[in-house]
Amino acid sequence: MGNYVVISSIDNFPAGLTDGQKNQIIDRIEERIERITHDLFYEKKFDIFLRGNGSDRLFLGLVPDILSVSEIEISGVELPSDYWTWDKNSVYRDPAGATTSAELRWLLKQYRAIGIFPASGLSNIHIKGTMGWPEKLNIDAVSGSFEPYEIITGGTSEATAIVDEVHTTYLKIRGRDGTFEDNEGISGGTSSATADVDDTSGAINDPPDAIKQACIILCEDDNDGTIYSHYMQGQEEIGGYTYQTKVKLLTGVRRADDLLRLYVRKKPMMAVV
Repeated sequence: MGNYVVISSIDNFPAGLTDGQKNQIIDRIEERIERITHDLFYEKKFDIFLRGNGSDRLFLGLVPDILSVSEIEISGVELPSDYWTWDKNSVYRDPAGATTSAELRWLLKQYRAIGIFPASGLSNIHIKGTMGWPEKLNIDAVSGSFEPYEIITGGTSEATAIVDEVHTTYLKIRGRDGTFEDNEGISGGTSSATADVDDTSGAINDPPDAIKQACIILCEDDNDGTIYSHYMQGQEEIGGYTYQTKVKLLTGVRRADDLLRLYVRKKPMMAVV
């Protein structure tokens, strides 16, 4: 099963293909979409090693947004979790963080580091976390209002999540811990907002409709290249006539490109040196 569509979403697979072969097609198309958009429309773990920059902020060079950071080590020594925090692009020293351990203070002194990410050493910073698009928590109804980054608690299961976006039919969350029960009530921290969970798995991956539709179109085009119109870089043929166009080629399938173009990341990244 793919991250964006399932076998039943595609209705023109050639006869005789096994489910495994059909899933291979879906996986290949989804990987192609991710290369084109420079994004992941689901939550994925990362485990990376970087060279420090001598600063209190380190940009990770990830094009998908950072959703959570679970661990940071400097030359094998774990940085206390209350000493740092993160945003969608970087990790950085938490101004409200506690004083770090004696072991880490000694290590930073050996590096003669001004910031908590010393520049000496090749790939001396080890960071684990998640990136991509946050999961959504399906709900029946919302009472009150949730605030961005507000922590909510999951009733009897005591599961927690951090609110990232609120809609009338779902909460988009990041950093979910534990699971929510079907129709379980959750409360919204300082805002005292409440919501009823409507999905026993707790949270779901629900990519944008345009991404799902583009994946279906490209899978169908892969199975039968005659159903959709195609174009080349710099020109397009309509009704037997060839026109010059400045539209950037993504896949060459017009209907898919019109959908994907909305989600191509143009996120500037600071180099990690």
